[in-house]
Amino acid sequence: MRLVRRNALGIYAVYAAAIVSGLVVTPIVLHTLGEEPFGIWAFIGAVTIYLSVLDLGVGPSIVRFAAEARGRRSTEDTNALASVGLALYGVIGLATLPIGAVLAWAVPALVDTPDNLVWAARVSTFLVVLSIAARFPLGLFNNLLVGQQRFDLQNLANFVAAVLYAVLVAVLLPHGGGLVLLGALTLGTTLLRLALPLAWLRRELPELRVRRALVTRERLRELTSFSWSNFLVHLANKVVFATDVVVVGIVLGAEATALYAIPAKLFTLAFGLGSVGTSLLYPAFAEHEGAGEADRQRRLLLAGLRGGTAAAVFLALPLLLIPDQLIEGWVGQGKGESSPVLALLALVLVVHQPIYLVTHYLIARARQREIARVLVVAGAANIGLSVMLAFTVGIWGVALSTLVTDLAVILYVFPALVAPATSVGVAAFARAALRPVLPAAVAALVVLVGIGRATEPDTLLELLPLGLAWFLVCGFALWRFGFDETERTTIGRQLRPPSAPVPEAL
Repeated sequence: MRLVRRNALGIYAVYAAAIVSGLVVTPIVLHTLGEEPFGIWAFIGAVTIYLSVLDLGVGPSIVRFAAEARGRRSTEDTNALASVGLALYGVIGLATLPIGAVLAWAVPALVDTPDNLVWAARVSTFLVVLSIAARFPLGLFNNLLVGQQRFDLQNLANFVAAVLYAVLVAVLLPHGGGLVLLGALTLGTTLLRLALPLAWLRRELPELRVRRALVTRERLRELTSFSWSNFLVHLANKVVFATDVVVVGIVLGAEATALYAIPAKLFTLAFGLGSVGTSLLYPAFAEHEGAGEADRQRRLLLAGLRGGTAAAVFLALPLLLIPDQLIEGWVGQGKGESSPVLALLALVLVVHQPIYLVTHYLIARARQREIARVLVVAGAANIGLSVMLAFTVGIWGVALSTLVTDLAVILYVFPALVAPATSVGVAAFARAALRPVLPAAVAALVVLVGIGRATEPDTLLELLPLGLAWFLVCGFALWRFGFDETERTTIGRQLRPPSAPVPEAL
């Protein structure tokens, strides 16, 4: 894998910035706007995410084909891919605008917005729509760089944008602007995030040429046929990350949306941080596929499963065992209904991690159709069950629905799809995934249950020593008992800085 250390550290830096941004921005937005406008803003963020499915799966396909072309050392295929992708994205970007305008007009009715916030909600929504439309043409070149495993460039842009957004919200929002200001800041920082990596494009792909002559029906058909299943996967994944908030907003209103959005934000940050390794593995899976290295691909999958589970339990156990303390320390008292939601989403975090990994693996192997069908069926079931449970038991039922459907997916996917594709038995996958769970659970009993519940910290300052203790104790337990000696050596070698060459004697 190329630039593993730089890419991994870069992604962790991005998520560190995102976590700090979330810790700063969310309380500011909540306390400055109030609970109902905050719920409307959370609803806008969730419902506009669905416009990103207009990508139609082209983005992951470009990453996959770019990595495969790199494995074959084929510059011409990369040029053709860029030309076809730009043509598709140009059309998609233009189509996003009228669809987004209709959505912006409808948002106040969908979430039962007060009269004084109707136009602010519409303008804010359309500004967010513009940021999504810009992702299509500009995102093409970012995807090409990711296909070259240059995550570090994307990480730099994401880090700068996250920090800038947090600073601008903290400085400007208390002085007014409300929902419209938040939409404008989202648009501005998104444009910066997309444009910054382009400064390295020519250096990384010096022979890249976008030409109209390379856009042919055959190439369009090849890219779109592969992308269709990716689109279904992408659409189904939105159920985990966005539909819950939308369902709560439509069924229960803006204030309930605010109560759900708080744990949903923590879940999103934790899942993103826990899936860093998976993001790095996807182009590597595709590159091994292009090079015909099936055995290395299988070993990488098993290592990724163990590492992904270790990261997931490390992040999920605090959300599961001390959710009330985390929420109170973050946004203050009075959010008791958010605690069971956070505990259930912590379990979703652990269950969804292996699903996310094997989905990337199957897409890299061009076997995405089967997993796409499974995820679409599960997504539809999740929506129906979420609506029913929202009406009957409230917001925590929506999180329960996501957990139940994810459990059904994982119990089906590994024996039916992954084992046949890899020629690896289900027992081997179970051993790889479960080994980190026991040491993490023991560490959690000592730190989170023993110390955390005994001392009852309820402010961020008081939670800080507990978090440091968790990092040290669980980190040691996972490193020592969650991985074998060979895996520890491999990880250490990948993350260790390269040795400086020894100069020849004069």
